[in-house]
Amino acid sequence: MPSLTIFLDASVILSGLASPGGGSGKLLVAATQKKLTLLTTPRVIEEVVRHLDKLHIAPGDLHQLLSDKIVRLLADPNEETIKKFRRVITDPDDAHVLAGAVTSGAGVLLSLDKKHVLAPNVVKALRPISIQSPKSFWRGLQK
Repeated sequence: MPSLTIFLDASVILSGLASPGGGSGKLLVAATQKKLTLLTTPRVIEEVVRHLDKLHIAPGDLHQLLSDKIVRLLADPNEETIKKFRRVITDPDDAHVLAGAVTSGAGVLLSLDKKHVLAPNVVKALRPISIQSPKSFWRGLQK
């Protein structure tokens, strides 16, 4: 049975590394067990790297996550694709996340960014991709 494919925003990766027992951390565990396929892009990882120190996360933890392919890297979407999503999201710096999710072929985009990514207009614009927080994702699986 193929696993569910999920695109991760930087906030979820950071949260998973900082709090292994939380909803984001459980995603990393499920991917280790091959129950989920987690995807992201180098541009998202650059954002993760910029915030590692602030959350006291060792760079080696991120390296391990990527080298073990717990989170798989895809190519960044091209600038033309990113530009299309700048009209959808209130923070144009987050347009690459939406473009990455769409070009990845993932069925789900997980983020903790309530202000920009989890906004109702973005959720509507990205259908049929489901945009959720890790908490709502896990809650939905329990139903």
